Amino acid sequence: MNQGGENDLEQSKTGTTGEDGPGEETLKTASADDNGSQGSGGVNKSEDADVGASLVKPGGELMSEHEKALLVSSQIHAKDDRTKGFVVLVALAAALGGLIFGFDIGGAGATFLMDGFKIHFGWECAPDNVGCVPASQEEINKDQGLINGLFGTGAAIGAIVAPKLFDNLGRKFTMYAASWLFIVGAALQAGAVNMLMLQIPRLLSGSGIGMLSMCSPVYIAELAPEHHRGQLATLWQLAITAGIVLVSILNIWLADWSDGWRISYGGNIVFALILVGMLKIMPESPRYLVAKGKNKEAREALSKVRFDDQLDLEIENIDCEVKEEIALGVASWSEVFSNDNRMKYRLFMGIALQSIQQLSGINAIMFYAPSILENFFGSKGGIYGALALNVVNFFATFITIATVERFGRVKLLFSGAIVMCLALIPNAILAGVEQTDAVGYLVVTFCALYVIGFAYSWGPIVWVVCAETFPLRERGKATGITTFTNWFWTTIVGAIFPHAAAASLSGCFGFFAGVVFVAIFAVYLYLPETANRTIAEIDDEYKNHKPELPRKKWV
Repeated sequence: MNQGGENDLEQSKTGTTGEDGPGEETLKTASADDNGSQGSGGVNKSEDADVGASLVKPGGELMSEHEKALLVSSQIHAKDDRTKGFVVLVALAAALGGLIFGFDIGGAGATFLMDGFKIHFGWECAPDNVGCVPASQEEINKDQGLINGLFGTGAAIGAIVAPKLFDNLGRKFTMYAASWLFIVGAALQAGAVNMLMLQIPRLLSGSGIGMLSMCSPVYIAELAPEHHRGQLATLWQLAITAGIVLVSILNIWLADWSDGWRISYGGNIVFALILVGMLKIMPESPRYLVAKGKNKEAREALSKVRFDDQLDLEIENIDCEVKEEIALGVASWSEVFSNDNRMKYRLFMGIALQSIQQLSGINAIMFYAPSILENFFGSKGGIYGALALNVVNFFATFITIATVERFGRVKLLFSGAIVMCLALIPNAILAGVEQTDAVGYLVVTFCALYVIGFAYSWGPIVWVVCAETFPLRERGKATGITTFTNWFWTTIVGAIFPHAAAASLSGCFGFFAGVVFVAIFAVYLYLPETANRTIAEIDDEYKNHKPELPRKKWV
């Protein structure tokens, strides 16, 4: 909303609209007696009254719920940037799903270099097994593809199933069910006695991760205050990188133990159990509770993550948004794909972002990094090289936390894609020349540059945008589709990459570079900025956004 519009509304104050119902009354004002109302960043009661009174347009027409929410957000949220510490703890707990996923990425890929794993599953023969015939390279590639591909398939299934639980039974229940599904699958993998017993449970653990990856970022975004929503939602990606680093360090010692691979597949059960325990103290999403007509429970949940003098206005804001959504009824699948409120455009952008994230090659490079680097430095060197990339990945993610609110989503995605493209092109060339140690060090260097570009942009920001960009009615279904898209391409890339890399690693890097090149222009022209905006304001961003060259609006 522009300032002139706000001034016009200020000149049209009335006590009430003359209509009944909580959604059409004067907005409630926060009590000056509430805790913190006079503290730094607190909201002044007279200022609240001004906002609550501005409910009639200059022509006398009543404001819609959408316009009320937009007015509240523009005048209130900009004034109060306090953050309760418990909301950070809740976001960290919800992000444990990312740590579990990261542990699996780094753990499963590294087992392919462990002697104990290779001997146990017949890829190699034990020195004292004279009559043993090891598996062919073609069989090994097939096994590797299924280990990664079945996990992605399970995750894609979980992402499709999750919205039903997410919308009907709540965010907490979805995360609880997902955690236990993962625990069962991981336990079966850790106890596997043959390859089939390892591969089939990948579907179960993958389904749990798919459900968590759909639910957790949205849950964090719904509980986070607007001014820290991007930073807290980024914790999901940070947790993924932390899990990768943790298991990469463990792999150095696990590689020397014949059964160490079992920890690589099952060690993250510990974090899943911690998440189950934390869910007992984590609040349900206030937006979900209001949507179910449980306003009292919503206020109690919100009180855990907001200061007392922030509750009235935020509950009123949520109520305004939810009433407008409920008035339209439950969103059907056809509405998710409709042009109303630019839903089709939003969904297409979410699908495009998630597709690009995976087709840029990140999971292929991170999952198979030990195998790729083994070609240059041997088995032990491959594990150490992968650890170096994973540490870079972890620390580069902090760039996002420091910049995502200041510079916005679009600028980080745009700049990150440029860095990634500039790193992938040299690797495409280097992968096609003689594989010497010098070439190996250059490959590691450019992989590290690529990882930096991804870690501060396409890794976390895609999840942030998809979590915050959809209206409440369509959020579950739309986020389910975008998350499914991510896991669909994860499955395809994971299953194909071992065979494609064997045919031409240079061609794989070249393909990834081409995808990222397209991404540079896609986000520059077509992605609206959603940083520091409520759903009502994001609606306006999508409504008014038009591709411009050069782009005029960045933040």
